[in-house]
Amino acid sequence: MEQFINAACQQATACQAEFCGSQGDKLTQLAARLAALFAEGGQLLVAGHGQLFHVAQLLAVQFSYKLEFDRPVLPALCLGSDPLLSQQMLGAGLAEQYLVRHYRAINSQDHLLLVFSDAGAAPELDALIEEVKDNDQPVFLLSGNAQQDPLLTEHVDGCLNLGCPSLPRLVELSQFAGHLLCGLVEKELFGR
Repeated sequence: MEQFINAACQQATACQAEFCGSQGDKLTQLAARLAALFAEGGQLLVAGHGQLFHVAQLLAVQFSYKLEFDRPVLPALCLGSDPLLSQQMLGAGLAEQYLVRHYRAINSQDHLLLVFSDAGAAPELDALIEEVKDNDQPVFLLSGNAQQDPLLTEHVDGCLNLGCPSLPRLVELSQFAGHLLCGLVEKELFGR
């Protein structure tokens, strides 16, 4: 058992180090863009697929509330987090449209969409990205494997490649990347 635990720790640490080394500049640029968006009164919209949906929810809460210190609200919302709307849409056979419907209900005029993707097929995220781009708003992707991600199209303004070998490491690295992003934005806006 100890060997399994040590191997998992080494793999997680290696994934984090590779991500920071290869994607750190892109993450810093995204943080600066988000800080500018918040300073101008804009909003962060977050969406995710499968197990990454919960990472997206956590990130939205950390922006809205805090990561490590008390500070003003940074407006962030996780699309698809309305359980009744999701249940109604899925029950009606409209699974591909439930994120778009939630997005339309928000009616935000100035926002950035951040999508957590496991690099698998996700028609609901594809429809959402297309809708957001139709409104001339930016879309950024955090992809489990950018080379194979069907969501990485001309509609995406930027992509951070998480490049993880397994789903557990992908979930961990997605959360780590989200924490870094939130921390960088807080530092940019509040100097802490």
